[in-house]
Amino acid sequence: MGSTKHILWNVFLAVIPVALAYILAWSLGTKTKRKLPRLVSVAIMLVWLVFLPNTCYLLTEWRHLLFDDRWEPLLQTAHEDPSAMLATAKWAIFFLAYSGLGVILFVLSIRPLEQRLRSHGRNCVILAPPLFFLTSLGVYLGLILRLNSWDLLHRPGFVFQAAIDALTRMSLISSILVFAALLWALYEAVDIWVEGVSDRMKRWFVR
Repeated sequence: MGSTKHILWNVFLAVIPVALAYILAWSLGTKTKRKLPRLVSVAIMLVWLVFLPNTCYLLTEWRHLLFDDRWEPLLQTAHEDPSAMLATAKWAIFFLAYSGLGVILFVLSIRPLEQRLRSHGRNCVILAPPLFFLTSLGVYLGLILRLNSWDLLHRPGFVFQAAIDALTRMSLISSILVFAALLWALYEAVDIWVEGVSDRMKRWFVR
């Protein structure tokens, strides 16, 4: 696990697709009138897609607590040392909140676009499989190959070659598909929760 600066940087990268999603949803306007030219909207969409995996990347931060050598002594003594048990509980809560924030940002990065497209009469179900697959692929490139969003600008050839290599290995494709399915299920579950919270707040504050 990195420093506070590293954590804040990861959160910042995960917030970018949320902001872009709302901008893109706004740019689509109504069925009859766009707020921005189509080419500008496409450019925003591509940047949004590149940064979207940063939200899901926060979900993988649990690996530090479970597998990093830094926490191994703490986890080994937690069952017999009350102070180690308390420290373990605190770190577990932190990682739960950190990953939970990633889930919320992931949903907020897609939800406004889905709502806008539905208002235009588009069927979003057919867009979900490629979207979640590409997001899962992006998480793989960042988590395993340590690539980041900026690499598409600095060394696009290397990034595309890495993606092609991943797509030609059946074991990797299977893992990417499983994670994509998990992301889809997670999105639908949290989206239902957000919808419920939104309805409840409307009943509380809108009379």
